[in-house]
Amino acid sequence: MGPLALLRKEAITVRRNLGLFVVLLVVVPAALAAGTSVYQQTIPQDLPVAVAPAEEATTESDVRLVRGAVGFFATPVDYDDRAAAVRAMQREEVYLTFVVPPDLTDADAEATVTVVTDRANAPLSDPAALTLGLLESRFDDAFPATVSLEQEAVGTERTLSEFMLPSALFALVVLYALVYVPYQVREERRVMDRLRTETRLEYVVAAKLLFYGLLAVVPAGVASAAARYYGYGFDALGVETLAVLGLSFLYTAAAGLAVLFALRLRQAAVFVNLGLAVGVLALSGLVYPVGFYSALRLTIARALPTHHSLVALRGTMLRGGSLSFYADAATWLVAAAGAAMLLLGAAIRRYDRGGVGG
Repeated sequence: MGPLALLRKEAITVRRNLGLFVVLLVVVPAALAAGTSVYQQTIPQDLPVAVAPAEEATTESDVRLVRGAVGFFATPVDYDDRAAAVRAMQREEVYLTFVVPPDLTDADAEATVTVVTDRANAPLSDPAALTLGLLESRFDDAFPATVSLEQEAVGTERTLSEFMLPSALFALVVLYALVYVPYQVREERRVMDRLRTETRLEYVVAAKLLFYGLLAVVPAGVASAAARYYGYGFDALGVETLAVLGLSFLYTAAAGLAVLFALRLRQAAVFVNLGLAVGVLALSGLVYPVGFYSALRLTIARALPTHHSLVALRGTMLRGGSLSFYADAATWLVAAAGAAMLLLGAAIRRYDRGGVGG
């Protein structure tokens, strides 16, 4: 068989598996490109920050001056008081808190604006220090009063290595649930028709979700052992942390299996799920604050349940917060799990009316 005949044979193979090659060579690279397209600058420009009055004497004019002054690098969000703003910062709704004193409009006054940071948010520490250095001269020039900045940090200080551990654990759970679990189910595709005559396919899938979900405790245990070894002072085996991981596993695995059954257990489904995993991990805010690079990235991230999983996971691990403190994020996870299970049920019923796709 000559070279042209061999090439023709390969072309026929591609035509027979066109869907797989489209996913592998088009969809997955597109997901990677989408994940990088939102990184639009290297300094904060759309960072959500809180602006709150320091006391009752602070006027709307004082607050408006600070909002305008921080606009070159941030999107200011108003809060009624410092306590509410700090709570929002610890939930990663905002990333800095500006506490506004009175008399900023008084040319004879001296005032200090307090900037509150979260010690647990390690990736923001250096950019925040640089930005605050620029802000102090900007404030003093822009305001009638003589203004200085005072930085105050709250929470437990974390290094970048400590900050990254929950992110790495979450990335592993997403790949495990969204790629590995559907791959394992696909490996058993030849017995699916037999199983349908013995029991409901929904029961088989539910058993797999339960079994592989319980195994997700293993990487959490490994992460905890690593944290103890390095002296991080936290672990991943707390009940609330495991609840976050469990819900995250459930909605990602259910979504991955829904894709698998919708594509009738074809190999292309594995690559579709790989593309989804790469895309959501790139867009969910694994490392930097979601508003650090662009407003677009902020919007996309907050529309993804994976971002809310990360917020809750970092909250329970790094900050020692309770899941009730992250109730909004927990609601996202429960809703995502419910929606993914409904999609999975629909995909299984559709598959059940047909058979194995190959």
